[in-house]
Amino acid sequence: LLSVGLLLRWNLKSTERLTTPEGMTALHFETRHGEQLTQRLADNSVLHLNTDSAVSVSYSKGERLVTLRSGQASFEVSHEADRAFRVHAGSAEIVDLGTKFDVRLDGASTVITVVEGRVTVGPTTSGQSLSLRPIELNADQQIRVAVGAWPAAPVAVDAKGTTAWLHRQIVFNNEPLEQVAAEYNRYTAKPIEIATPALRKLKISGVFATDDTDAFIAFLRSLKGVRVEVTETRILVSGG
Repeated sequence: LLSVGLLLRWNLKSTERLTTPEGMTALHFETRHGEQLTQRLADNSVLHLNTDSAVSVSYSKGERLVTLRSGQASFEVSHEADRAFRVHAGSAEIVDLGTKFDVRLDGASTVITVVEGRVTVGPTTSGQSLSLRPIELNADQQIRVAVGAWPAAPVAVDAKGTTAWLHRQIVFNNEPLEQVAAEYNRYTAKPIEIATPALRKLKISGVFATDDTDAFIAFLRSLKGVRVEVTETRILVSGG
């Protein structure tokens, strides 16, 4: 009985019911380090949650509201003409216009990427000035919203590369090794540490599986002048 109880508690951990300050019941979803979650919501929209992420979801007659509290989430929204789908993330509010889009909290910034369709991005009441003009994003466009620095316009990106995590992959195109390591550390049990400062700017390109650390280590070892030491607690990268 004890084993069954512990198993049920483990399975239910990622979904909890919360009560918002307004008294509305909300669902809470979260993932641990290295975990991902896909959840079909009550309106038939689909939520994808990346590693170390948490969201709350609440519905009313007038709107569907998702609050991204940490990490990264991707949405496939079921369109409803009379009920908006909104996402609050950091200082940004994203309003769906019938689309697939990705939202990531990255330090003090919120990064929004549109895969299909359109969204508008405006300030939350707790973020930027409400007088700021909302920005519309189309497919393969992205903006980064930081407190006190409202972006002028979206930039063109490869949205499929940004959302490669949905397939347990990460994609890099001539990116510095320190950025690659930071991204990989979102998924690995042992963190990657770069011991030689000169290697931090080493440019890396490729598509890597987030759940195959051994293959990534083998790739690093194939690079000229790079040595990798794996200990019980870390992956140490240094000049060879």
